[in-house]
Amino acid sequence: MYYTNNRLVFVFIIMLLAGCAMGPQKPLSTDTVESSPENNTKDKATLRAETAVDQFKIAITEINNNNLGNAKTILLSISKKQPDLAGPWANLALINMKQENYSKAEALINIALDKNPKMAQALNIAGYLENRKGNILMAKEYYEKAIEQKPDYALAHYNLALLYDVYFQDIKQAVTHYQLYLSQLGHEDKRTLNWVEELKLNLHDGDV
Repeated sequence: MYYTNNRLVFVFIIMLLAGCAMGPQKPLSTDTVESSPENNTKDKATLRAETAVDQFKIAITEINNNNLGNAKTILLSISKKQPDLAGPWANLALINMKQENYSKAEALINIALDKNPKMAQALNIAGYLENRKGNILMAKEYYEKAIEQKPDYALAHYNLALLYDVYFQDIKQAVTHYQLYLSQLGHEDKRTLNWVEELKLNLHDGDV
């Protein structure tokens, strides 16, 4: 997660975790993106931007509290006022994913990527959606693009690790990306840590 005053967006990560007692989890998806003014002058445009940031913070809180209808209303309002911002569209895609409206989520994430094709969080969501449809190679491409834009993006590393683990049976690459995920996560994930240790044992046994 990062925040910068001199950029148009700052990102909060929402992790959709699946619960297996052991082994890899389901793909992790994201995201929420906010606007911030590029300068400190208190003109009308800046004040409008600050208002949008405040509204976006409320929308994020509503998403976290699962008040998805309220969040959607706020995000739609922001997108109408500032249609070129990719963040609201990505967050609307996330809401539709949480509501299991995947076709709508895909349409919205395509809008977000049209606004900003380098948004790592949107690329990760696109990868998640392709993964869900069984388009594994396309999902891999999206995850790799997300990491290219944001090398320390923990969730994209996790999702890529999962592809290598489950679909490609490439344990070495899976371990590499699981470890990058764990190193960038910011808190402990014992389940994944234990799984990586088991994969390392399998990798060692395979070398013998």
